[in-house]
Amino acid sequence: MKRLNFCFAAFCILITSSLSAQVPRRIVEDDLAKSFKKINNWYQQRDKDTTGAWGDSLQSANDVFGKKLQYYTNKYLPTIYSLNNLEPLGVDINTSADEMFRIYSWDTWTGGTMHYFENVMQYKVGNRTYSILDTASAESQNYVFPYYKLHTLKVDNHNYYLAIYYGVFSGKDRGQGIRIFTINQGKLEDAKLIKTQSGLHNKLYYDFDGFTGNSKVNENILYNEATRTISLPVVLDNGKLTAKRILYKFTGQYFERIKI
Repeated sequence: MKRLNFCFAAFCILITSSLSAQVPRRIVEDDLAKSFKKINNWYQQRDKDTTGAWGDSLQSANDVFGKKLQYYTNKYLPTIYSLNNLEPLGVDINTSADEMFRIYSWDTWTGGTMHYFENVMQYKVGNRTYSILDTASAESQNYVFPYYKLHTLKVDNHNYYLAIYYGVFSGKDRGQGIRIFTINQGKLEDAKLIKTQSGLHNKLYYDFDGFTGNSKVNENILYNEATRTISLPVVLDNGKLTAKRILYKFTGQYFERIKI
């Protein structure tokens, strides 16, 4: 790990000096694509190397890519633009309608039937962009959920971002939810806009059996921007998804559950 940190520090010094003489965007895109391809290359070694020696190299490739993506999007991208060349390689990129917030998510391929993910969250304040590397170790979490859809809610000239996420814990065990962010006083924060019987929350979440219900995970939980309504399925105690729905509608201050 010390060697990795030293190499990354050397990379930062090298790229800082070279950016003044070259086109930053081309350098960013090419270097990030090259870095992410190493993740895919080491992942492919799993079927060839049964000793497990590839594991440390795969983890190292993820660490390097995550730090590079966070570094570039924080320091050298004065505006938020999409790194489209990363999506075909396996990075899921979602951008808010006002282009002030973006989430990059990817599968690290370090797990088996349980998939582990990492995110970089990039947001804009004035003419500057900031980025957060969201990993289990960085956030002291047991699991990092990836995001695959981002909606925007505008309330009195203030924007809130509704990000839909999921988890893959085994071939059968899955999870899904929606989390609300906002940019407040220059910082990305959770916004407790969801009102339930237990109080105010920034997210709704449920576990479910991945072998039941709609096979398309992105159709299980929905947000309708026109009606400002969150729709999620009723889940039985055994994890089975049903066709019945639960609705939370924004009533002007909070999302509150309504009768169907």
